[in-house]
Amino acid sequence: MRQHIAGIDHCFALVRDLDAASDTYRRLGFTVSPRGTHSAHKGTANHTIMFERDYFELLGVVTPTPANAIQRGLLAAREGLAAIALRTPNVDAAVGELRAAGIRLTDPLEFSRPVALPDGRTAAAAFRTSQFPDGAAPGFHLFCCQHRTPETTWLPELVQHENTACGLDHLTVLSATPHADAEVLGALLDVEPVRETADTVRVDTGTVAIHFVHPVAFAVRHAGLDPDSLPAQGLAALAVRVRSLDAVHETLGAHAVPYTATPAACTVAPHLACGVVVQFVGR
Repeated sequence: MRQHIAGIDHCFALVRDLDAASDTYRRLGFTVSPRGTHSAHKGTANHTIMFERDYFELLGVVTPTPANAIQRGLLAAREGLAAIALRTPNVDAAVGELRAAGIRLTDPLEFSRPVALPDGRTAAAAFRTSQFPDGAAPGFHLFCCQHRTPETTWLPELVQHENTACGLDHLTVLSATPHADAEVLGALLDVEPVRETADTVRVDTGTVAIHFVHPVAFAVRHAGLDPDSLPAQGLAALAVRVRSLDAVHETLGAHAVPYTATPAACTVAPHLACGVVVQFVGR
């Protein structure tokens, strides 16, 4: 693994209606942060779903700007998972390391969003990010993220969830060539992919694994999902660790959310989760 990369920080799904997406994920049992509006040049806003060490972001475009042209193009096609952020304690050092390896990251960019604190004060959540080249990662966008103010992002009241969620477990990328695509990501991160089956290859990031799976194999494993609801390729599924699958069953039942279950996991279809296959797995 690259010296200045510390695994996965978060991933985000692009959504067309932030209010509706927030309500959707509350029905899945998540505590959803109040809306945050990013710096004006970004033209985006978000809700976050915070876990102990990482998080999941619902991102929407509120004002078209040059900085969100790619997101608008993706949203014109579909909602769903779009990007993975790699955690770095020092984005400048990470950029230097990756550029030395021949990977042309963008210059770091700083932005922020206001955060309402429990005591009524408003503070800023500030970040520095650098983008990998478009198309560098197979099936999703990849960038590095440094938190300048982690204390205003990981608020204690946001990491407690009705469904007992406690962290990201793994992400699934649908790929017609899972071995080749995993090798590409492995080269970016300087890790060796692990072949799990003929149709599945895992890339370990040090925190959250990324699975590259052939679409046919994924459909077979999740026979309860409508294949037409899945992207043909790309980042498709988010697996979340929970302390109690019984609590997940109770929460989804209480909110009348359909799901499929096995002894080890339960799955919510993408049409019920803003284009994301949401899987809950036991710790």
